Amino acid sequence: MNESQGFIEGLIRSAAIRVITPMRFGFLVAAVVSAGCTTHVEVFPDHQSSSRPEAGSYRLAGPWWADPQSSAILREHELEKLISANPDLALQKLHGAVSDSANVESVTAAADLTLRYALTLERAQPQQAAGWNLAAAALAYRPIASGASLPTTNPWNLPIVQTYNRATAGAVTLLQKLPGSLRTNHVLSAGGFAFRVAAQAGDAESSPHEFDQWLVADHWQQKGLQQRHRNDGLGARLIAVRTNRLATALDKHLPDEGVFRPATAILRFQRVHDDPVSHIQKVNLLFYNPKYTPQIEAGDRQWPLAADYTIPGAMLLSHTRPLFKTRWTALMRPSETTRPNRLYLFEPYSPDRIPIIMVHGLRSTPLAWQQMTNELLGDADIRARYQIWHYLYPTGLPFLTTAADFRDELETVRNLLDPTGQDLATQHMIVIAHSMGGLLARTLVTDSGDELWNSTFAIPVADLDPSLEQLPELRRMFYFRANPCVKRVIFIAVPHRGSKAADSLVGRLVSGWVTLPDNFHQFITSLEQAVPGLLKPEAAPLFENGYPDSISVLSPKTPGLVAMAKLPVSATTPFHSIMGDRGRGGGENSSDGVVPYSSSHLTGASSELIVASNHRVPEHPDAIAEVKRILKLHVAELGPQERFVFSEPPGDPPEE
Repeated sequence: MNESQGFIEGLIRSAAIRVITPMRFGFLVAAVVSAGCTTHVEVFPDHQSSSRPEAGSYRLAGPWWADPQSSAILREHELEKLISANPDLALQKLHGAVSDSANVESVTAAADLTLRYALTLERAQPQQAAGWNLAAAALAYRPIASGASLPTTNPWNLPIVQTYNRATAGAVTLLQKLPGSLRTNHVLSAGGFAFRVAAQAGDAESSPHEFDQWLVADHWQQKGLQQRHRNDGLGARLIAVRTNRLATALDKHLPDEGVFRPATAILRFQRVHDDPVSHIQKVNLLFYNPKYTPQIEAGDRQWPLAADYTIPGAMLLSHTRPLFKTRWTALMRPSETTRPNRLYLFEPYSPDRIPIIMVHGLRSTPLAWQQMTNELLGDADIRARYQIWHYLYPTGLPFLTTAADFRDELETVRNLLDPTGQDLATQHMIVIAHSMGGLLARTLVTDSGDELWNSTFAIPVADLDPSLEQLPELRRMFYFRANPCVKRVIFIAVPHRGSKAADSLVGRLVSGWVTLPDNFHQFITSLEQAVPGLLKPEAAPLFENGYPDSISVLSPKTPGLVAMAKLPVSATTPFHSIMGDRGRGGGENSSDGVVPYSSSHLTGASSELIVASNHRVPEHPDAIAEVKRILKLHVAELGPQERFVFSEPPGDPPEE
């Protein structure tokens, strides 16, 4: 008796074999089918964020100008009384006094004080508050643009840069509250200053007209993801948000919950004397996707863009409760799931970045990859070379059926994104697959030949009537060739030879509760009537109740599964195995509680790693580290032609 089966049957005996109500049934199933469990991710406002002017040093017992730094500069310029009586005039005079100063500390103090004043106006006078945010950013931008007085090492850590970033974030927030939001130009005034602001795309992925809202990432916290990946740099860290209206073919391959992307805003100020008549300073508000534009030039130096690569994904995940709930429906009643099989692009399509296609396992969804996705996005080298896609499918159907659907969907997306087949991305893919998802991935890197067919059917396919109605679908499932566009595969806790849990009492109970559509069962009935004796005796029990479900075909006795395990992976496709071990000491005796080593091991793997984990191996830090190692190895082993497509990535930006 294996570990999983013994545990399950112990639970059943402890229940005294009582009548299995749906509630008790769900408890028993949850004990074995743990692969689909994920930690729900939540986001919530961070009122203590240092990027909020009301936080930290801004929370004062007295007036808003009463901190030591502000008091000192006001006293230096004899503005202590005026700031109370007429703050607009006082700040205008202060700007005039320090704007051309080489003393960065004085400029910082004045910009910081201006930003604090803008905060006092936000609720009652948002338009004026936006103007003062621009004034603060303009003052801070002068030493940044000149660069002469800033140190060459880590200048983004200077208070002047942090003040500029906060002012930019404030301007973005307030401009969205004005009529026309960011889709129109605005003329704003602050004291004696005037600005004409035009929002523009800094790169091809960041048009202000493409998104519904821009949120300040530093104003949010998350719970559920193990790490938060933020880079220091220039600009306001944002989340670009838009509703997915499913209006185009590509929209159908973006998350239904909406689009949440990392973004960075930069304010660039032209010199006032460029417009000597009106004295209105022209301002370009530029938006960037920091993954695709990780740095920009300002002041004759390259600046890394400030970015948050975790909060946008966390915000998307916080909207995925409906998706999470489909994992049971997709297993027990796959035809009723509200989310059909689909390949989703987690990021904007990039023709020169390698897609990482993640395929989940039984009773699961792409949410199983949330930790790994976050960690891969947090790595600068991987961000520069890869893009992440997720495949969702109903897990109640047998793997040969869902694998055929997966292959078809992959071709559909490749043709949609790159009709001419010229992009590196569509010709060079990596698949990472967990549990049953690995069986789907296996069909992308294996030639089936006649082995699968002959394992199940007694009559050769060539001897069947070509007009047989079911023949095209049978060929689609049982015949496939290795896809040359898939260049590497990482198998994680994959039951290549099945799992005895499928034959256990609870496994059979779960299988009996799976309800497949009538047309699937009719397919088998009609086939058996049209071709008597088609099934081999060893395969016939699998079809006794009609079309088999996913759990029953995971039995180690399933002829098709046994046959596929014996087929070699394409010699031109490197593959790797990562397995879990729940205290069995590693090696050949190891097991993650669902899939033993004897099932997950494949001869010929480029590498094999056993981590101390249950079946939720993709969440384990050692498994994530191994995936990152393999992805970087893959880039290092690229040929000259593939390397030429890549631009040289920047070094790792500073991370908080």
